[in-house]
Amino acid sequence: MDFVGYNNMDRTTKRAYAKLNLTLGVLYKRADGYHALDSIMQTIDLFDTVTVERARDILVTGTGMMLPYDNTIRRAAELYRALTGRSAHIRVIKRIPAEAGLGGGSADAAATLNALQELFGEVDEKTLVELAAKVGADVPFCLKGGTQRAEGIGEVLTPVRGMKLHFVVAKPAEGVSTKKLFSLLKLPRKMPETTAALSALSQGDLDALCPLLYNALEEPAIELVPVIGRIKADMLSLGAKAACMSGSGSAVFGLFADQAQAEDAAKKLSDVAFSRVCESI
Repeated sequence: MDFVGYNNMDRTTKRAYAKLNLTLGVLYKRADGYHALDSIMQTIDLFDTVTVERARDILVTGTGMMLPYDNTIRRAAELYRALTGRSAHIRVIKRIPAEAGLGGGSADAAATLNALQELFGEVDEKTLVELAAKVGADVPFCLKGGTQRAEGIGEVLTPVRGMKLHFVVAKPAEGVSTKKLFSLLKLPRKMPETTAALSALSQGDLDALCPLLYNALEEPAIELVPVIGRIKADMLSLGAKAACMSGSGSAVFGLFADQAQAEDAAKKLSDVAFSRVCESI
């Protein structure tokens, strides 16, 4: 999803949008150590801002959150440079919380790749997606955005017809380590009803969609971070038509009938480190 906030020939600014997993199923562990997934992913209007400027070296700076030296933005830029010889200075304003299952790092990497391609234009679309997949499993989705079915490790994408959805997204102070969660994951697990969920989305049927929200990682994540379950229960008690953890957590989203109900519920949420009213885009 390629949104330009500002651009001249030397610099461009992109919004790096967060994602939610409306459904997430885990099929099996692959020979390469990754897990095969089947998920419906949705872009929401929570975003980081990534500014990329032509330069002779790679420099990554950020505000809003401490970035480790080896971060997704740097990895994306290094991969692009290895292929094209092009470098850039990159600045990110962070708003998407880390260890939340909202794809913040993946979104930043995707925005970086989109920006580099806009400035230099030296790879084709297929190669850009391949670079994205090398950075992380969710980065190809973040390049495209919208509503997509994601299979494989997340890189096999099928666009689907979505609908306008209203959410409250909340995260406790404690995050979930994706690596630790998957290392403790016991298979097989129940799978989501993906076909039915895709049908509900395409028909704009919110009542049919709500009972189909499901994340196979939610139960083991709650064992690691029990407050996830409490936030989910709070969402439902505040009028959410459904609630579910996103990705590997620890963020939980409540799905509401409209924005007014979402805003009312968000005001009443307590004991969370982050909360935001969001909608699908």
